[in-house]
Amino acid sequence: MESYVKIWDDVLQDIRERVGPLRFNLWFKNTRLESLDGDYANISVPNVFTQVWLQENFSSVLREGIGRLINNKDLNIRFSILKNTEGVNDVVVSDTPQSEKKIDDNKKHMQFNRVLKLEDFIVGPNNRLAYTAALEMVSNNFPTFNPLFIHGPVGVGKTHVLQGVWNRVKEENNINAIYMPAEKWTNEFIYSLQKGRMESFRQKYRNADMFLIDDVHFLSNKQGVQEEFLHTFNALYELNKKIIFASDAHPKMIAQLKENLASRFMSGMITKIEKPDYAMRLLILRSKAAKFDIHFPEVVLEFVAEKFDDNVREVESALTTLSAHAKFNERKIDLQLASEVLGEFFCNDGKTIRVDDIEEEIIAYFNLSHSELHSNKKIKSISFPRQVCMYLIKILLNWSYQQIGNHFGSKKHSTVIFAIKKVKEQIDSDKQFKLFVEMLIERIKKQKR
Repeated sequence: MESYVKIWDDVLQDIRERVGPLRFNLWFKNTRLESLDGDYANISVPNVFTQVWLQENFSSVLREGIGRLINNKDLNIRFSILKNTEGVNDVVVSDTPQSEKKIDDNKKHMQFNRVLKLEDFIVGPNNRLAYTAALEMVSNNFPTFNPLFIHGPVGVGKTHVLQGVWNRVKEENNINAIYMPAEKWTNEFIYSLQKGRMESFRQKYRNADMFLIDDVHFLSNKQGVQEEFLHTFNALYELNKKIIFASDAHPKMIAQLKENLASRFMSGMITKIEKPDYAMRLLILRSKAAKFDIHFPEVVLEFVAEKFDDNVREVESALTTLSAHAKFNERKIDLQLASEVLGEFFCNDGKTIRVDDIEEEIIAYFNLSHSELHSNKKIKSISFPRQVCMYLIKILLNWSYQQIGNHFGSKKHSTVIFAIKKVKEQIDSDKQFKLFVEMLIERIKKQKR
């Protein structure tokens, strides 16, 4: 461990000289080199906001710095969130392929860098039915419906509801409740299949008293995985175990989902969480702002609530961005700073750019359907527009690679990086293509809602 500290101190000293004390303290405080594992350096950071920024701006510097000290030119960097720290996301994030991890019990591998509780969930017209249904699943031993299927766009609180239920049940009842994203369930299934451990895998999940699976749209286009998931569902359902799912889409809208599995999803209660309205966004902002160690004037919160009207995650990100800029530039938060820092996210008419605006332009220009754009088809007439769309989402909305991958049906982090890199390279080498992309951006910015 001492050797890791020495290596990390040497790397940080070099970075401090490059970026200066203010930027260094903003981005590298509370980071550490946790371990060196083969060709991987494992670095922990205090929150996902820091992780994304370091991933996109300092991965190569960290790779070269650590690699030079340990004489490994092929070193890779992976990040994780420190436990018990307050961040802007819900689940520990890592670049580590799940197949490389030792599969452990649910309590060990589902670690959260903040505890999401039902009592902290802000209830309004957009989410009241989903919240009430979740309470019914918690409080009633035999709820009037089962399963509960919650769907809605990205960033509106679906994960908060599921994790809130999970935490409430853990605190109040001595039952075996399992929560995880569908991707983790899938990876564990594949791992167990490869290692000949299917019996223990099935016992683990089919003995659950409550089964909460997030992002079930990830099961799209995975026929073998869907078959096993269906068997797990049936086993739990027949035993009257409580089942809650969350997805970005209604079961009927999940592409390439087996009909019998979609039917099971729809056999209980289906409820949608809508995007929050202005009043709801303002309530959320006030609640989130109170947790920062910097003051947000009410007029700034009103400004953010008005401009960022897409989802909860978006307004949280605005607060985090404002806080970081205020600390870095040693300025107080006011309307002027908010306009300067957040202005790049607005269209010329003062509206925010939404992912829907980008997709609509791509779909219209390339004459595609929404389902084709989000499909796994690799023919160039579809894959190329999809890559351009990913690139535009990255530069116009500043989404993380993982957010973009999830938006396009849980595509891998590396797939998104490759797509964006490919578009960048073509822009740099082809002037006509560069003009074409600039034209698309102008058309997106001019869209009226």
